[in-house]
Amino acid sequence: MSAIKTVAHRGASLYAVDNTLTSFRLAKEMGAEMIETDIRKSVDDQIVVYHDIAVPLPGGGEMLIENHTLDELRSVPLENNERIPLFEEVIQLCRELDLGIYLEYKDTSEDLTRRILDILKQAGILDNVILFGSRPDHVFYVKEVEPKARTAFSYRQKGIDPLLIAQACRADGLNLAWEDYPDPHTLIRPEWLQRVRKAGLRIMSWHEERASEIEALVSLGIDDICTNDPKLSHQIITQHKDKAAK
Repeated sequence: MSAIKTVAHRGASLYAVDNTLTSFRLAKEMGAEMIETDIRKSVDDQIVVYHDIAVPLPGGGEMLIENHTLDELRSVPLENNERIPLFEEVIQLCRELDLGIYLEYKDTSEDLTRRILDILKQAGILDNVILFGSRPDHVFYVKEVEPKARTAFSYRQKGIDPLLIAQACRADGLNLAWEDYPDPHTLIRPEWLQRVRKAGLRIMSWHEERASEIEALVSLGIDDICTNDPKLSHQIITQHKDKAAK
């Protein structure tokens, strides 16, 4: 089993404006090995990195990303005068910093999936990216376009069996989107974990900022801790490694 990794949720979003180059740089400084980020498409067909469907405007109102050009979107100041980054800018930064990426699909299309995969391949970082989403058809199509791409299925409902869905869409991993449950680690039963491991699936928790819960998840041996606080996660993982080495 590979070493547990810290995945910075939208970068170091507890400390900086999320999904910005500043947030991603800070995540690396705090010990993150990967970032998690989101993509949207502007009306002039540019791929930008942003979580919501709309950008709030100073003084009130909002700007729907899909209805505006890149220049219009970049003209809107975010908190601390940050700007929405282009997907290619984030890719270049991750190359420079040797940061892996969990890339979430919100809304996508066959054309957008192909474009994203082409960008990742041209940048030479396809093997350091995991493309994931909650729609099995989106996850499935990634493998149709590029069998070498790594994917993950994201789900919230603790009562379903995600292994069947993950296998149907040929996913390589599972994202446990259980932040709304009080103690996510208690949902990871030994027999369930054994089945997931037997299926060869990677496991990421989504997302956690409580030290006690991070410690419990790390002790279970999941692969990736997604968090708004990469500094805390990195510290706990490092302490766990040190104890194991003694």
